[in-house]
Amino acid sequence: MDSYIAHQHKCLKNIHRVIKNANDILCGISQPSVCSEVLLSSQGTDYISGVVEVYRVSQRMEGGMISLNIGNERLRLILRDIDLAWNNLQAFLSLCPCVLQMMPPPSALNCKTAGPLSETKRCLHRCCGVCLIVRLTEEQLVTEPTERMLMYEGTLYHPSCANFWLHCVDPSLPALLCHGNCHLCLKPNEKI
Repeated sequence: MDSYIAHQHKCLKNIHRVIKNANDILCGISQPSVCSEVLLSSQGTDYISGVVEVYRVSQRMEGGMISLNIGNERLRLILRDIDLAWNNLQAFLSLCPCVLQMMPPPSALNCKTAGPLSETKRCLHRCCGVCLIVRLTEEQLVTEPTERMLMYEGTLYHPSCANFWLHCVDPSLPALLCHGNCHLCLKPNEKI
């Protein structure tokens, strides 16, 4: 479990850094008209869209932590810092209503699950290697097509999670190993 916590902490620290940098950049613009011009430019809207996607990765990670019952004070503190930075950024963006209209509704950012998963769904081979959210079933993919995952070297990833990891955390994607007694990973004649 310690390796999962270290993995989560490393990624969450970088998410916080990205959102904090966005705050610093936007808050450093002293003229509201210049800020609006920057945010409404194609590069500005692409930048804000990227920051929104980074925040969405943090929400997925929090959902993965809940679903796998990973409780750690360091992780809770960094998640709190991310939410504070996100709220500050949203407060700043509220000064530019046209940009707020481009933001997804809060429900689109909520990737948290209802609670811990049953043991049959905890297999890490069924989770995104970055956020630890369990892969949706084919029926769920019909209603949530944006949740498609890709497989790389035997590990599943959400494209945005893999993209964030590769560009902001480490040039190699994480490969999480399932715990040794996962009955979904054991061969039929192996015993726990």
